[in-house]
Amino acid sequence: MSYPPRYFTCTDDALIRQFLQQHYFGLLLSSQAGLHYSPLPFLIEQQPQGWQLACHLARSNPQLQGLDGQPVTVVIQGPHAFVSAACYPEKPAVSTWNYLLVEFKGRARLLTPEQTLSLARRQESDSDPQLEQSADYQQKLLAGIQGVQIDVDNVTARFKLSQNKNPEQHQAVLQYLQQHEQADFVWRWMQQTGSE
Repeated sequence: MSYPPRYFTCTDDALIRQFLQQHYFGLLLSSQAGLHYSPLPFLIEQQPQGWQLACHLARSNPQLQGLDGQPVTVVIQGPHAFVSAACYPEKPAVSTWNYLLVEFKGRARLLTPEQTLSLARRQESDSDPQLEQSADYQQKLLAGIQGVQIDVDNVTARFKLSQNKNPEQHQAVLQYLQQHEQADFVWRWMQQTGSE
């Protein structure tokens, strides 16, 4: 990932982990016999040997064909927000977009039925700890899904949060977003990362 410029790259593992605790739904991309992608929730863990992701796909999903052993990319996108050129006193100025995302590159490996069931149970219990499913239901579920593990070779986080602006401009963007932003609060991440 060479664009945008390097100063938007986040290398702070603690911030990346914090982001991924809140944002773990993304796209699984692969390119066996053409481009394939599936929007999925991921179980994301940082192991001593590196990052590891897991997900499950419907067995009828054509992306599964030939996926085992193939290189894949996972993109987890978080909050994003329009930044108006009106934030900057210098004219002319260009409007832009602030956003956060993490990209993982690695190799996919299909899980065994036991591993797939364990993954599905973990994902359910993480999202709804009170949920209890019968053994019969779990076996029916297993017939319809296939677990996938991704051993990550490379992770890149892009947090484009006006780091290239001076402190006054950064503060103007922060105030603009606090007044205008609708959903997922890019300005909170801007406060955490500051400006250079």
